[in-house]
Amino acid sequence: MNLRMEQLERRLVAQHHKDLFLQTTHTLAAINDLADEHRRFQSMQAISGVKIIGSEEAVFYDTLTQIKETIIATLEKTIDDLEHKGDKHYKSNFKEGVE
Repeated sequence: MNLRMEQLERRLVAQHHKDLFLQTTHTLAAINDLADEHRRFQSMQAISGVKIIGSEEAVFYDTLTQIKETIIATLEKTIDDLEHKGDKHYKSNFKEGVE
């Protein structure tokens, strides 16, 4: 995922849209913070004697991974639309445009 983000950053800098990269980076960091907060809460629960259900934890972390993947895929589509702006033979990913 880090390699993809580095490649996307280079593409966005070339398009003068580093703000999109920063917004995506901040969103992914917020998701990571949420996962860290959840992990700490679950640790406190376990210390208190609350039984942690492993399958539910796995679903939680899988869902967060899917969300991050979707955010990155959306950024890739946005960059594709930016790079093909003005190309009448290109089918845009977003009908409303990207700017």
